[in-house]
Amino acid sequence: MGGVTDSGQSSGGAATSAHDLARIARSAALGCYGVKAVVGARWYQRLADRLGLGNHGVSIRTEPELAIALNVEIAQGVPRDTVLANVAEAVRYTVQRDTGRSIDQLTLTVAAT
Repeated sequence: MGGVTDSGQSSGGAATSAHDLARIARSAALGCYGVKAVVGARWYQRLADRLGLGNHGVSIRTEPELAIALNVEIAQGVPRDTVLANVAEAVRYTVQRDTGRSIDQLTLTVAAT
């Protein structure tokens, strides 16, 4: 699964904030082989990330169902489809393990490098 690390969250169905979900998903994605970064999709989102105001390439919707969107930057020379499949599996597994909630919709996009 590409080295997904334990995020230190306790498992269970306790309410988890969108910020915590974003941190868990981002950490899981960054732990995958071939992922260079999780970044904002647009220039102004990347600027906000650098200023500490952005969402660091992760969008979360918790109601009515859990939806996560990540924008990943992939290293050159790695098989894109394999990396994206590994990221999807890692994010789904880690969120389920750490929060007790399954992801209803996961969207992955690849950032232009």
